[in-house]
Amino acid sequence: MKHVPRIFPFLAFAVLALAGCDELAQLDRPGDYGSLGGDLMGEVRRVDTRNRQIELRSDSGRNLQVRYDNNTRVAYRQRDYQVSNLEPGDYVAVQAHEGGDGRYYADYITVREAAQDRGGSGRGSLGQLDRLEGRVGYVDSRRGSFEIRDRGKVVVVTLPYSAPRNVSDRFNRLREGDFVRIAGRYINDDRFELETFL
Repeated sequence: MKHVPRIFPFLAFAVLALAGCDELAQLDRPGDYGSLGGDLMGEVRRVDTRNRQIELRSDSGRNLQVRYDNNTRVAYRQRDYQVSNLEPGDYVAVQAHEGGDGRYYADYITVREAAQDRGGSGRGSLGQLDRLEGRVGYVDSRRGSFEIRDRGKVVVVTLPYSAPRNVSDRFNRLREGDFVRIAGRYINDDRFELETFL
């Protein structure tokens, strides 16, 4: 048997190690986070509205920060929502692209399973909610929103995707001119997120 110089096993190990390093370097790319068709898949840990980014935890246990902007769309059960509707515990698929700064930016987010459906606690008790009443204006069933005229001001009310069935059913029966009393949270001065009808 021919004598094999010790350098060959070392070279083989070095090649394998470099290949492994290359795989490790790719772990932060979208396709490696439990991907489905290149989407980022994971559970929402936090939505940072000040810095406009979402923290995801992938199936493999890794944390990932994904930025969003005004063009980012959120869809759940064939309706569109705002990013601010996302809750910790929601399981999502995120179509994202890498920006020039090396960060990921969300283009389209599909909620595959809402936090409530997964046994989450929801958004809080009714006592912590704001209240609003007025006449219903335009109803947009596609986007899950409607307008309320409150003391001369128009407020856009959005239905959360985690809304209970009785709230969704009531929303579907809304007609322009109806008088409603609702509870929820103000997103800003003219946007309100509905929690329940009173």
